[in-house]
Amino acid sequence: MTRKRRKRSTNTILITAVISALIAAILIVTGIILLTEKAHKPREKEEAPGRVTITKPLVEGEELLIKGCLFDLGIPKDHVRIKGRTVEVSLSKAPVPSSIEEAFAAMNEVKGVEIRTPEPSRLTLIINEKEWNIYFRVSKAPERKMEKVAIIIDDMGQDMDVTRRLCAIDANLTFSVLPYETHTEQVALYLHKQGKEVLLHLPMEGNGKNPGLGAIYHDTNPEEARKILKESLEKVPMADGVNNHMGSVVTQNEAIMKALFADIKDHGLFFIDSLTTGKSICASVATEMNLPFQVRDVFLDNEQSYPYIARQLDELVTIARRHGQAIAICHPHPVTVEVLVHEVPRLNEKGIEVVRASRLIHGRF
Repeated sequence: MTRKRRKRSTNTILITAVISALIAAILIVTGIILLTEKAHKPREKEEAPGRVTITKPLVEGEELLIKGCLFDLGIPKDHVRIKGRTVEVSLSKAPVPSSIEEAFAAMNEVKGVEIRTPEPSRLTLIINEKEWNIYFRVSKAPERKMEKVAIIIDDMGQDMDVTRRLCAIDANLTFSVLPYETHTEQVALYLHKQGKEVLLHLPMEGNGKNPGLGAIYHDTNPEEARKILKESLEKVPMADGVNNHMGSVVTQNEAIMKALFADIKDHGLFFIDSLTTGKSICASVATEMNLPFQVRDVFLDNEQSYPYIARQLDELVTIARRHGQAIAICHPHPVTVEVLVHEVPRLNEKGIEVVRASRLIHGRF
């Protein structure tokens, strides 16, 4: 009996030990599982009392939103440069503050957006607690290069109505006044008061036609020629310079031209050769005497028709583009006046500036 009890007692102990081991193993495995799950489970962020933490942006696509507002302002995308949260906008002129406010007004209603205007040229946006600065910069447009032309209207002094019509053209036309016409003094004074440049249109012997009163001829004594010049200038005292009326004979006479050029220089004036002959010696004499001088490039109205004069204006433009400047001469004929009224204002669109003749002579560009 004793052996049986001992054997039973031993079996009981073994069973209890095995069960205990199994329970312990189960507990260990369960603990490991629980610890693993806890390690992988994200910890909930503790929030301070009374504060809401943004876990995702309230406003999506911040940069696109800003670009859209700038587009509403009519600003091309190539005028917008973004670096980080700084936006630089290039404009040709300063923006109107009210237009900026209007373009960005809708953003005032968006939660998470705050708009500030620290200065007229800068807009600050607070989006998702991040600061964006938009700078509006005015970039000066490059100046367009303009070729220069002078348009001289000869034979002035005969008609005040024509003078007024020509003077009304919005351009710096130059007017050359004959010294002994019916309205010489009235025309010259009117043009001067209107701010137009006035020349003395000095009559000289030409191709056989009558050059008019106060003319210088091939056989005029140089001293007499100087006297004629003096009296003619007294008729047009506001003249800034002189050009020849006709003169294909006299402009070949070195003695006469030297006498005239000496007095023209003493008066502080310049001379423009109308170039009525290819044999003119005016250029060489003016260079020798250091007299401010230029020569005519184009006659606009040798033929009295609108198409012809318009073509000559085109030729003037071509020469100006080639050399940077050009001088044209025309006359107050009815069709010439009509062409000038309609065509001269269009020269600016072609990149041509009409200037006083003196600007081309003295190089005041």
